[in-house]
Amino acid sequence: MSKSHNNFYLTKWYLDCIDEQGNAAIGYAASMRWRSLEVPYTSLLLFEEGKGASERSRFQELNWPSQMGDQIIWEDSSFGISGWWESDAPPLTARLYHSDNGFLDWQCFQPRSNALFDIADGPAIKGLGYAERLVLAVEPWKIPMEQLRWGRYLSEKDYLIWIELRGGPTRQWVWYNGVPVEGAAIEDDALHLPQLGLHLQLDQSGSLEAEKKIFNVVRSLVSFLPGFNRIVPRFFLYANEHKWRSWGRLLKQGEPQSEGWAVHELADFTRAE
Repeated sequence: MSKSHNNFYLTKWYLDCIDEQGNAAIGYAASMRWRSLEVPYTSLLLFEEGKGASERSRFQELNWPSQMGDQIIWEDSSFGISGWWESDAPPLTARLYHSDNGFLDWQCFQPRSNALFDIADGPAIKGLGYAERLVLAVEPWKIPMEQLRWGRYLSEKDYLIWIELRGGPTRQWVWYNGVPVEGAAIEDDALHLPQLGLHLQLDQSGSLEAEKKIFNVVRSLVSFLPGFNRIVPRFFLYANEHKWRSWGRLLKQGEPQSEGWAVHELADFTRAE
């Protein structure tokens, strides 16, 4: 993919894994260019039952995940992580936004995979995983939306992936076992698919993040990108963000269909304070 002529360009990988007990690891590998400056970013978000969430990040060297057939491998010994994902579901792609300003492309390489995420100074988490990449060639605050919702639910029997940009107007992308589904009702604790008679219950039992993450990241970026904070609009900078690890129960016509772990999030740009 060629870079746009826009002053802003971001490539961001997201990879996760949750074991049967609900321990979760989420990794980010990203690079952001603004004007003539480029900054790499690596982050690990870890959730352990009984301990809660912890996070560490780095704005220095960057080791990208590598793809080999149905496998993704991510090795970063200096950051203390080693991961392996083997897909068991076809990839998904979508262009989430396009205008004269630029575009946002979403590539889900592994909607569901068998994964192992090994943390050097922590646990080795083995279970179902997920891997995607975003390519953003427009400043994200120029994408018309009031709220952003994203999530993935994985079980041995079923999987659901959803994205919703609410407001301006609302647009959504939902896949059930790889098949696009329209007309979903998406909330923080549930997803309803009336066309299929499916209802996903999410218990929000694990809080992964509940903070102004964009503000914290931009604050850290200022030392690498002087002046960047001054171009970010207040409504975007101070957005409220929440990310959950939930136990999910999928019902069909009211009857149990499957159970599994979900990761889902909300970014709200309407209540910035």
